[in-house]
Amino acid sequence: MSFLSHVHKDLRGTRLTRRGATRAPDDVPTGLHKSYPRMERIVLPAPKRMSTTLVDALDGRRSYRGGTDTSKLSIENCGTLFGLALGNKSGSSRRNYPSAGALYPIETYLITSALENSAPSIFHYNPTEHSLEKLWDLPQDVALKYLAKRPDDLLFSSLIVFTAVWERSSAKYGDLAYQHALLEAGHMSENMLLTATALELSARPMAGFDDDLLVPLLDLNAEQEQPVHSIVLS
Repeated sequence: MSFLSHVHKDLRGTRLTRRGATRAPDDVPTGLHKSYPRMERIVLPAPKRMSTTLVDALDGRRSYRGGTDTSKLSIENCGTLFGLALGNKSGSSRRNYPSAGALYPIETYLITSALENSAPSIFHYNPTEHSLEKLWDLPQDVALKYLAKRPDDLLFSSLIVFTAVWERSSAKYGDLAYQHALLEAGHMSENMLLTATALELSARPMAGFDDDLLVPLLDLNAEQEQPVHSIVLS
């Protein structure tokens, strides 16, 4: 059996064994996310209804390798982009994408130099409040393009970062939480890419981010939370 076949079989096997799980399945809380109540926040407007069909969005989606680092991102577009792609369903803690056990291990951050009426900053998206919580200003010595592994290949004005809070899901699923988190980040990414296309925003996924720069920039405890995926907007 090939290496990848062994890895797949091993990961799938943990569904039955719950290897590494720390709590009984019924004792693991659902619908969690981080929040920063002491930080300044921008309450986003409700998502606007769009006339773009799913067929149009699928047909129009492109991965833009060029771009610009001077594009502007409006609060209105943020409200639609984050609300439709990642927000909570009306009257529920469930969100607009699937998550194993409704445990939602993936957190979302926005690093941007383009948000209207805001200095270059780092934000966290709070899906319950549908708000951007401002964590801190982007350090002056940090250029956005250097968050990419190959900075000369890609210019962008905003970076959406998905991080995995491992224990939130591994408490129930053990090692299989790794696979679940990556699948969830993929669901979230596709939602955002299609919504961005409908909003006529240039966007593309970027797996080649610089972990060593992102972890301290977001002030993550890398033993508990790590970047797993990102999307660039330009």
